[in-house]
Amino acid sequence: MSRVLSLILVLIVAGAAGLFYAAPIISFYDVRSSCESQDIDALAKLIDFNTVRVSLKAQLDAGDKGLAAPAPSALNDPVGATGNAFKSVADSVGNLFNDLTNPNPKAPPKPVIDVNTYLTPKAILGLTYGVAKDANRFEPTRYDGKPPSPKTAFFSLERARLTVTDEMHGTTTFTFERHGLTHWQLVHIGLPTVESEAMKDKPAA
Repeated sequence: MSRVLSLILVLIVAGAAGLFYAAPIISFYDVRSSCESQDIDALAKLIDFNTVRVSLKAQLDAGDKGLAAPAPSALNDPVGATGNAFKSVADSVGNLFNDLTNPNPKAPPKPVIDVNTYLTPKAILGLTYGVAKDANRFEPTRYDGKPPSPKTAFFSLERARLTVTDEMHGTTTFTFERHGLTHWQLVHIGLPTVESEAMKDKPAA
């Protein structure tokens, strides 16, 4: 009898662990399903729109090269911060001198991107399909083929990253944070960049 109880206990623990591991993937599909049904209330619970909005805006403004690391802190790294300040001044002087000696027509201003166009149900659905920066123009009725399935790139007790890869656009990364025992919320969407795709395809040394 004790052997049966032990087996049952093992099965329960294994099932709970499997469910815990699968929870972010379930949340991903819940996001996709809620987008398809235009369920705004469900999306508000599944997505931290404030943090996703901030991260997407920073990436869209940065362009294809992606985000740079934060500048050195004057409090934690005074030498690095001072060097960074001198470099900034030198770059400004160099650019000014170059403009004076090599006058060229000014480049047209970069178009202003409204990040909120990437946070509609249709656009978020496009992001889960892997269409990346084309998500604000995504039209589900014109999408051919089966939507790509997410793959787990990282998993811990508090955070999970799922990736969706599209042959034309690259790999989009979705970061979920755990809130409560089994509720996972989408907190970041990482758009593919030229550099990130190059690093991914680079063979290990």
